[in-house]
Amino acid sequence: MEVPMKKRKRIPLIAAVLSLVAPGLGQLYNGQILKGICFFLADFSIPILLLLARLQYQFYGLVVILIITICLWLFIIGEAFFTAKRKKEFVLKGYNKWYVYLLIIFLMYGTYIIPKDFIAGITSESIGFSAYKMGTGSMEPTLLFGDYLRVNTKYFKRNKIQRGDLILFKYPKEPTKLFIQRVIATEGEKIEIRDKQVYVNDRPIKEEYKIHRDSKTFARKEFPNFQDMIRDNYGPTVVLLEHCFVLGDNRENSYDSRYWGFLPLHNVKGKPLYVYWAKDKNRIGKKIR
Repeated sequence: MEVPMKKRKRIPLIAAVLSLVAPGLGQLYNGQILKGICFFLADFSIPILLLLARLQYQFYGLVVILIITICLWLFIIGEAFFTAKRKKEFVLKGYNKWYVYLLIIFLMYGTYIIPKDFIAGITSESIGFSAYKMGTGSMEPTLLFGDYLRVNTKYFKRNKIQRGDLILFKYPKEPTKLFIQRVIATEGEKIEIRDKQVYVNDRPIKEEYKIHRDSKTFARKEFPNFQDMIRDNYGPTVVLLEHCFVLGDNRENSYDSRYWGFLPLHNVKGKPLYVYWAKDKNRIGKKIR
């Protein structure tokens, strides 16, 4: 005796929600396993291909990546919804079980149990792209407290560090901390500060980006010896090989090479590119120089 196959109508809202949670899962719910796999792979691979094409190194390139990713996701959700709506009767497959859907969701989002720093490190190294949030005002007026930046982590693997470059680096005394400051002198150069004027190789340099503004906002508790150090007069001294000398643009409120010494070049992690989010919306998309 032939056992009748189970038939059940598909619910469009459930199909849409499943694809919202995991792209392609709504198609699986509709019995379209190949389409579900293709949509999942497309949603996963297309953004990565766009990143590998280096679009993210420009602000509007990042916007294009986000728009394409969102539109693709909305298409997958809509396709699942309207396919379920068209299906009058549906013969249940072996994988049309709630625990199968739950297992797929768990496998997809199970990566969240992996430490975020580990995932961020892999992403940064593979696509040469990471994010950073300004936690101090040491780089005003170039960068403001709370600015969200995108950083090219491969830039200095292809390019030599030069005077004037803004760099993201590991703080030598506490490598877990990341700072952004400006390169003022490179290896072998003589650096001196006299009455706030910076001299490199005995020549005064122009610094249109810097400000001198005394403020009580500097983290005195974190750096208790700050007031005892020489801030406006430094050197002369020669930068060591494989090192550079960095300063913040906000000279009176920057804890930099004047206080903790030369920066080893191997501590440099990347070059800031642009502001992708800020309190002042006029700053969004600003290229960092």
